[in-house]
Amino acid sequence: MPTFTLAGVQYDYVDAKLTGDLEEIHSWEYGKWPRVEAAVPLVTGGTVNVHALASRWGHGLIRVGWKDGSGGHYSAWIPAANVRRMTASEWDIIQFHATPENLRMIQWGDRLPGFLSE
Repeated sequence: MPTFTLAGVQYDYVDAKLTGDLEEIHSWEYGKWPRVEAAVPLVTGGTVNVHALASRWGHGLIRVGWKDGSGGHYSAWIPAANVRRMTASEWDIIQFHATPENLRMIQWGDRLPGFLSE
């Protein structure tokens, strides 16, 4: 059973199974994957939100990949209704808060996060 840890809490999640013609699976161009917020279905019911990159889609599912708090990489097929594309500004703010405070000056300098043209 796939598991990941987020903010010190371990989650067992459901990776949906693909059915149907695999030729109907599409991919976004490598390196231009949309940044998304995905509600990952849990084995115990309910969901947990992760910030992820979407790489493929088809059959009402989207393949998303994310990192947990310890840097482990995870991926799952998530129902399309559970995935929301994020703006560049939203992602910028998340990256700002994920960067250790002593390193923020290197990446952002005097610029406040989130003020990006879409």
